[in-house]
Amino acid sequence: MLASATAWWAPKAGNAAQEYEDAYAVEEAALRFAVADGASETSFARQWAELLVDRFVHEPPGPGGLREWVTPMQATWAGANQPKATAWYAAEKARDGAFSSLLGVTFDHGRWRALAVGDSCLFVIRAGKLSHAFPLEKAEQFNNRPVLLSSVSRANQRVWDEVRLDEGDLLEKDQLLLMTDALAQWFLVEAEMGRRPWAALAKASTQEAFGAFVDMLRSGGALRNDDTTMVRIEVAA
Repeated sequence: MLASATAWWAPKAGNAAQEYEDAYAVEEAALRFAVADGASETSFARQWAELLVDRFVHEPPGPGGLREWVTPMQATWAGANQPKATAWYAAEKARDGAFSSLLGVTFDHGRWRALAVGDSCLFVIRAGKLSHAFPLEKAEQFNNRPVLLSSVSRANQRVWDEVRLDEGDLLEKDQLLLMTDALAQWFLVEAEMGRRPWAALAKASTQEAFGAFVDMLRSGGALRNDDTTMVRIEVAA
């Protein structure tokens, strides 16, 4: 099974590129892909999201599960970022940790396997139709308080029961789309109205075109003003 992947992203309207707090990683040789949405109201969220996606594509969670897998990254995040918070209020916020969603997908023996914490979503497009959505299936399931993975152990007590796993078969010409929450919610709204959002997204074939498409959706009120990320995977035999 072969796959090619492209990734597009856009920061919030009015923000600079360095203020973008989503993250994505693609490892085509290993057939691993991930996106994460760092929570903007938390400290060093982008760094935490980047740690999560990078480790997923190089060393996904094993039999010990997500709790064991995330522990060394929590130490890395604390060591790298907490000393940067010099003001007392910044240091207190840093002690509370960073938070992020995580969606990771692997291909193995003709199947896809996915792990999700939070509301970043996977959509499987087959023969021009939406054949699967994970972990959210309806636009109404999005809310302002998704379960997120924290860089601080004590903040993850409710997370472990909310980890979602799924898998399915892969066919030649399948397309898998990984999206952070704002774009995923728009995608489901469009699909529920009988439209084909995957076809609209396919026209955004460059980073510049994707940014322009996101700007158009935001200006029309169809897309929340949030960091926006998509990884598109094309499956070949």
